[in-house]
Amino acid sequence: MKTVLARWFGAGRSVPIRVIVIHDMEAPEGPNTAENVAAYFSRLPASNKASAHVCVDNNSAVRCVADGDRAWHAPGANSDGLGLELAGYARQSRAEWLDDYSKGVIEQAAQVTADWCKKHNIPARKLSVAELRAGKRGIVGHVDVSKAYGQTNHYDPGPNFPWSYFISRVNAKLKKTTLPAPSTPPKVTKPAKSVSLAHIVRGAQRDPGLPQGVATYKAEGLTVEAALHAEGLLPARYVDGSLGTRFRTAYTEWQVKCGYPRHSKAADGIPGPDSLKKLAKKRGFKVTK
Repeated sequence: MKTVLARWFGAGRSVPIRVIVIHDMEAPEGPNTAENVAAYFSRLPASNKASAHVCVDNNSAVRCVADGDRAWHAPGANSDGLGLELAGYARQSRAEWLDDYSKGVIEQAAQVTADWCKKHNIPARKLSVAELRAGKRGIVGHVDVSKAYGQTNHYDPGPNFPWSYFISRVNAKLKKTTLPAPSTPPKVTKPAKSVSLAHIVRGAQRDPGLPQGVATYKAEGLTVEAALHAEGLLPARYVDGSLGTRFRTAYTEWQVKCGYPRHSKAADGIPGPDSLKKLAKKRGFKVTK
C-alpha cells in the first residue's frame, strides 16, 4: 500500500480500536482519486483539519494515517475508530455504487476492511446506531456516527450505499485469508518473572498499531497476558506477548474487576501501577518501575 501522510491527526490512542467508519470522498471517479485525496489531506491548512486512515479508488489504496494514531474523520468515533474514504459521492444511486468503477472501489475497500477486521478483532458486520452508541464492535457509516453522537451532520456514504454487498465482500476476503506454514520452527519466548510497568504501558500504547503478532516487550507481555488468561479474561490463543487490541479489552475488564468505573480513564486498558500490582500479587510475578 502506498503512503501519503496526512498533515493533521492525533498521535497515539488512549482506547482500543473497535469500529471501522466508511466514508465517501465527494470526489469524482478516476484512476488516481485515492492518490489525489491523500495529497489533499497532506496539505490542508490549520483552518480545515481533517484526515482518514486510508483512501481507496478502483485500483489502489493509499495510507494516510497509521492505525495506532487518530485520524480526524468522524467526531465521536475518532478515538476508537478507523476511517476509510471511498471514491464517489453520497448522492450516488445503488446502480452507480454497483457499476464497474465503484465495484472496483468496493473491492479495494473490502480488502482494507478485512485486513483491519483480522488485525483488530473487529466483527465483519454492520452496526446499528444503537449498537454503535452501546459500544459494540463492527462497521458503520459516517452517517451512523453523526446520528449516534450528534457532532456532525454528515450522511456519507449515502442512503443507497450497498451495505449487504460490501459486507459480503469483506467476509469473502476474510475466508480467503490463510496463514502460511512456517519454514523454520518459531522461536519460543518464555514469560518473564518480573515486568516493568513502563514497558507494559509502552507496549499497550504501541502494539495495537503494529502488525499482528509483533510485540514491543514480548516476554513481559506474555507474563501479563498469561495472568489475564488465568483470570478468565483473555483466550489462550491471544497470549502471544503482543499487547494489542485483545489485551487492551481484557485489561479493561481487569481494571473494572479491581473496582475502577467502566469507561473511566482508570479503566481504559492501559495498565496502571495499582491494578498491575494487584494482578502480579495474585498471579505470582513482580512489578518494577
